[in-house]
Amino acid sequence: MRRTAMTTMSTFDPVLYKSAARAEWRDAAPGWMAWVDVLDAEEAGQAVSRTLVELARIRPGHRVLDVAAGYGEPGLTAARAAGPGGSVVCTDISGEMLAFGRERAASEGLHNIEFIECDADELDFDEASFDAVVSRQGLQFVADVPGVLARLHRLLRPGGRLAAAVWGPISAVQFASPVPVIRAELRLPPPPVGQPGPFALADAGALARLVEAGGFTEVATGKVTVLYVLESAERCTQWLRDVAPPITSLVAGRPAEVQRRVWSKVTEAWRPYTTADGCVRLDNEAVWVTGVATAR
Repeated sequence: MRRTAMTTMSTFDPVLYKSAARAEWRDAAPGWMAWVDVLDAEEAGQAVSRTLVELARIRPGHRVLDVAAGYGEPGLTAARAAGPGGSVVCTDISGEMLAFGRERAASEGLHNIEFIECDADELDFDEASFDAVVSRQGLQFVADVPGVLARLHRLLRPGGRLAAAVWGPISAVQFASPVPVIRAELRLPPPPVGQPGPFALADAGALARLVEAGGFTEVATGKVTVLYVLESAERCTQWLRDVAPPITSLVAGRPAEVQRRVWSKVTEAWRPYTTADGCVRLDNEAVWVTGVATAR
């Protein structure tokens, strides 16, 4: 699960959007620390990280860029694959999220990885300086996707590979199933079309065309399932509140009684995904895309 700042503006303002995103992810960082075992379980976040590292064909000695790395994924997975002779640079708009990633790297004794607070729209590295670029659930929150993809193409060496994942359609992402419930309870309008958000790049065909327009060849897409498991519906709601700013921002600022009513409805919404032992199992579709940088 990764990244956004919601806006109520009818006209998209990237400066205000990024300012709100930094604030939201600053506030969400403690939640990601608390729930990392759920977020990065083998069948959850790690399933996506493994897929991206494989698609990017990261090998020992490679230099890798992780865009919108958040708490360090898939950068940490890439660092293990690149080995001591390789290196990984993790970038993200949130310094607080990166600080957690730095802690995780230190706890694993990984010394071939660094963390740089940097907006994806402003990546400043030498051209052709990376063998691979990876991004896990980050591109959909970028303000200028075509511009970022073109920049990533320039940062890759000829033959270098891009591998990124985004969330699939909301109908295939069960952790987002309460969103229609929240919108109905609060009588909110549909989200603006064409703006950054969790499902902004859910159309695999449109995503592939964007990557091709960025200069990449051999573009391909596919799917990977992300499974989140929580021990109860109540815990599932708390997890969502702690780690999902795009969703919690819909409720924030409402009167306390309204918030209690809405979150109670959210807890009820997990019923279809609750097993006989009371656990909530959420299957979520992630869409991946890969492409090869051409010679310039």
